[in-house]
Amino acid sequence: MRVPALRAVMTDLGAPPGGTFSFATGINERGQVTGSAGTADGARHAFRWTASGGMQDLGTLGGAFSDASGINERGQVTGTADTADRVGHAFRWTASGGMQDLGTLGGPTSFATGINERGQVTGYSRTADHVNHAFRWTASGGMQDLGTLA
Repeated sequence: MRVPALRAVMTDLGAPPGGTFSFATGINERGQVTGSAGTADGARHAFRWTASGGMQDLGTLGGAFSDASGINERGQVTGTADTADRVGHAFRWTASGGMQDLGTLGGPTSFATGINERGQVTGYSRTADHVNHAFRWTASGGMQDLGTLA
């Protein structure tokens, strides 16, 4: 039996106006892509790309940089963004609510690594004693230290 060859098509997502680069970090079943792109002012911002809308800049949490790490089927994006104090915090972005700071586990930084269909985010955060701990974030429970859950 002969198996038909797969046909892959590469799509150039481009870069923001005046930007110099972009790279993708996640894709969902709907073909929506997330990643990061260089901006005209030399910063780097997370983006969400759709075939109908193109590249959408997701902004930051008040700083200059943001990076996306995942996207779910609802088009919600997660990643890490600088605050005005230049510290990275995990975020969740939704079309209706924009970029939301997910906080930390008591230390200065947090980094998001994945998002599921319910909008729950996973990642890791520094604690007050500067040790990285895995976390789960939910809209109802906030950031929970996975090392302390029974």
